[in-house]
Amino acid sequence: MPGISPLWDFANAAGFFSGLLLAALFIYNGRPLSKPYYDGKFFMNLHRDLSFAAALLLLVHIGVLLMSEPLVIDYLKPSAAWPMLSGTLATLLLVFSVPASLSGVRQKIWRNHQRFKTWHYRLCTLMLLLMAVHIIGAGFYTAERWKALLWAGLTAAAIVKPLLARPSRERGNGPRRRNTALFASRLSAGMALFALTLAVGFALLANSDLPL
Repeated sequence: MPGISPLWDFANAAGFFSGLLLAALFIYNGRPLSKPYYDGKFFMNLHRDLSFAAALLLLVHIGVLLMSEPLVIDYLKPSAAWPMLSGTLATLLLVFSVPASLSGVRQKIWRNHQRFKTWHYRLCTLMLLLMAVHIIGAGFYTAERWKALLWAGLTAAAIVKPLLARPSRERGNGPRRRNTALFASRLSAGMALFALTLAVGFALLANSDLPL
């Protein structure tokens, strides 16, 4: 579909990328994987910092929309349509989940780590479902059926992934690479900047005179 305005399209693209990162957190969930063959701190930091990146992109999504079109604030009211209300609820869950998942905070709320993991998965699943309702229901860029089905499929795949039996991890040649926690943080920051760059490119392209 043609662009609406550069700021509007940039903000919505940032929201889409936030959703993709949130879905990716169900795959990079803090557990060590066979690839890359890095130590556990890499995956823990990657999960944490990707959630920060997703929250940043969501903040950009909401903030730029409110600045470019103040009437958007009506979408945040309890009387808003369900697709918009679901986006607000998903945001509130993210605002709670990110700080509550930090080690110093979660240990005060959940004494048992397994109980934390259970509640964390449930809350994040609800958040991802609400986000899908928001993205598909708003229909700004998912009006076509195949796009709605694609996003629904991605959401379902992300939610189911942690429930599947974990394959046996292949051992690499030698021990896992250590001292990679900082690299995970830099990688997450790079992904956030890359997503913002893509959002800018999408906004400019969608509002150009090119025959798209």
